[in-house]
Amino acid sequence: PVCPPPPRKKSRPVLPRPLAGAATMSSSEMYALECPVMNYAWGKIGTSSAVAQLSGQAVDEKAPYAELWMGTHHKGPAKTGGDLLSKKIGKELPYLFKVLSVAKALSIQAHPDKKLAEKLHKERPEVYKDPNHKPEMACAVTDFEAMCGFRPAEQIAEHLVSYPEFSLLVGKEIADEFLSAVKKGEEAELKSALTKLFTTVMEAKKKDVEKQVAALCESLGKLSDPSDLQKLLLRLNLQYPLDVGVFAPLFLNYLVLKPGDAMFLGANEPHAYLSGDCIECMACSDNVVRAGLTPKLRDTPTLCSMLTYKAMFPKVMKGEKLDASSIVYRCPIDEFELTKSSLAASAKYTLKSVPADALVLVYNGDGTVSSSKGSAVAYKKGSVFYVKGGEDIALEAKAETTIFRCSTASS
Repeated sequence: PVCPPPPRKKSRPVLPRPLAGAATMSSSEMYALECPVMNYAWGKIGTSSAVAQLSGQAVDEKAPYAELWMGTHHKGPAKTGGDLLSKKIGKELPYLFKVLSVAKALSIQAHPDKKLAEKLHKERPEVYKDPNHKPEMACAVTDFEAMCGFRPAEQIAEHLVSYPEFSLLVGKEIADEFLSAVKKGEEAELKSALTKLFTTVMEAKKKDVEKQVAALCESLGKLSDPSDLQKLLLRLNLQYPLDVGVFAPLFLNYLVLKPGDAMFLGANEPHAYLSGDCIECMACSDNVVRAGLTPKLRDTPTLCSMLTYKAMFPKVMKGEKLDASSIVYRCPIDEFELTKSSLAASAKYTLKSVPADALVLVYNGDGTVSSSKGSAVAYKKGSVFYVKGGEDIALEAKAETTIFRCSTASS
């Protein structure tokens, strides 16, 4: 089944130099920000990365530039004029706003709901560093590959039969139990069988995983015309050799978001980003439970126990038109929504206010921007601004401009 449309409603951060075109504003309605970059290993390298291009840093062409963080999260807080944004405005923002540039797969992961996040933080604060949940939305700015949600049971059963290495890894008893549950179609039995199947794969002994991944990829490597799924299996093995996560596409849906497409990821749903650039909004948390395709800490028992085990394909969101220049992406939570505005060269445009404080990223273009009480200042590609709730911002584009605004839900 397809998810229903959402209703309305240890890398150290590197702080860039302030952008030449983004003067610090004295107005209390709007501040220019300096925002940190995360150089995770999966990021795109050098200036091929959108994050590097937006960062305002001198770019190392051999280094990965994975994420640009915009917000008040303690791991990578934004600053304005050398002061923490949170200190300047006297509060924390409820969301975290990011740009991601993905060169190779991120971990097989899920994010806890609020109750589980509080429990994990209390029990292991050194791993789960805050007690907040982390629903998130990704909006593609290039073609953006991802895996998300469990495939229909019939597809998983087909893979269990088609790929003997999959069946050998879980063993005949568990494979037969799942195939039988699929034939019966009884929901509770099917969920139990899928839980057992996925957990058995993810918790299999390392030597058994390596043996079956090697056999699987040897077999696929002999195909003259492999399918897209088979190409993905081989690619994941190149990126993370003999890792249990190579089996993940046999369980999870594969999709490609086109520029402007977005998807919302709720708590306890498995997913992994594979390649491309996106804008990401999330609740202000960095809680991630991982179990494959990563050199980072894996918490496989927690991941396997927290998932919903529902077959679901993410709803692709196209956004709702606000006016001739802007669209808004709304999610079924209060912490965030995303607005995208596009201006032609020489255009003038006023982005109407939202009630709560917002962050604005200039993804490309140059021109000037002002709030109702502030004088106009220059913006350029990579400029980031804090805008006080209730404030319109007026833009005058010198070149074609795209901006993204993250704010709490406005309706």
